[in-house]
Amino acid sequence: MKGTKDYLFLIPYLLAVCLGLKFGYDFGMQISGPIMAVITAIIGAVFCSIVVESFLGKKRRGDSK
Repeated sequence: MKGTKDYLFLIPYLLAVCLGLKFGYDFGMQISGPIMAVITAIIGAVFCSIVVESFLGKKRRGDSK
């Protein structure tokens, strides 16, 4: 069963995805239109979640040992 600490690691991921979606969408709207905005929003969300994983992944694996 997962503890509270496991669920607390989801908060930074959700924040990163939301920020990536927002800024990616804004960027896409500036350079092109709605289709490009959706594409850059998805790419921004994935990129931000990868960055958060690189910072928190080591911490999470270190706690499980």
